[in-house]
Amino acid sequence: MKPPTILFKADGTVLKGKKKGEELGFPTANIPDDNFMPAGIYVGEVIWKGNAYPAAIYKGDVKDIIEAHLLDFSDNLYGETITIIAYQKIRDSRFFPNREELIAAISKDIEDIKKCLQE
Repeated sequence: MKPPTILFKADGTVLKGKKKGEELGFPTANIPDDNFMPAGIYVGEVIWKGNAYPAAIYKGDVKDIIEAHLLDFSDNLYGETITIIAYQKIRDSRFFPNREELIAAISKDIEDIKKCLQE
């Protein structure tokens, strides 16, 4: 099997965020974006302590932060050094008019990402 192509890769220390992802039910590990990753939703993984964890990766249009929601993961990563790797963009970043539509879109993104990871 051919290894996936890396679109973007960023290393950093996980920062405390505003807990918006956690409030929505999708906690994220946030690191600074020093590589200017384009905005969007990506299939990827997070490397932490030598282990790879599948992840939904978000980069907003304005923020200089990359957010990674690690799938089926519950440890606290604050202050830890991680590597976020994006392999495939699944959609552009966009605004949602309310919380319910945002949660529905994130849920669909995660379903799509899981399907991509199974291929």
